Amino acid sequence: MRDITLCHPRLQELAGKLLRECSAQGLAIQIGETLRTVEEQDALYAQGRTEPGNIVTNAPGSSYSSYHQWGTAFDFFRNDGKGAYYDSDGFFARVGAIGVPLGLEWGGNWKNPVDKPHFQLPDWGSTTAGIKKLYKTPEEFMKSWARKTAGWVKNANGWWYRREDGSYPFDKWCVINRHWYLFNKDGYMCTSWHRWNGSRCDPEDGSGDWYYFDPTEGGPLEGACWHSRENGSMEIWEVDLEDKI
Repeated sequence: MRDITLCHPRLQELAGKLLRECSAQGLAIQIGETLRTVEEQDALYAQGRTEPGNIVTNAPGSSYSSYHQWGTAFDFFRNDGKGAYYDSDGFFARVGAIGVPLGLEWGGNWKNPVDKPHFQLPDWGSTTAGIKKLYKTPEEFMKSWARKTAGWVKNANGWWYRREDGSYPFDKWCVINRHWYLFNKDGYMCTSWHRWNGSRCDPEDGSGDWYYFDPTEGGPLEGACWHSRENGSMEIWEVDLEDKI
């Protein structure tokens, strides 16, 4: 399908920004594949395996393994008369350099397969394992697209923060109500001691600096980051910043 309006509302918004910014920089692109059915994704997966052609995806449709099936990905092609996928001039890297700062994940940064004409929302990780764990099927996920009240949510695994569009921060620092919070790779708020290496929470290689987060279960500032004062004592860190989630 080639209809961006079938996709997640935030993806629609970012796709529009991408088109406008590319146009401003003289890069003519057009949206290609958007939402895919199970059958469409399985047909692509068969290419180069059980059907003629080259392998173009590692994501089978029957297991909901492509973000195209979840409405959170789109492909694009160049629309300047030089060939839809002509790239000897570095065209797709230039588009990727525009899309990533907007908040999109670019397939050109992947290693296997490299997918330069592809963008997706990064909220649930590079694979669909996280989104499947939360919603089971694309149909259930699409029910969540209606605007929701943003705020803290607690389940058996801990506290997480739901944005208005149903997504959540993970491996990310956020300012919420004038305090810093760190969310781990699964999207849960950290408490007690945790490492941060600049891009990952508690990386497996043990890199990064230690930070302390209020461990008072049920307390009004549970999970808020502490910092050291000039005299060496510690206190919960309060900042004069707007929410960044």
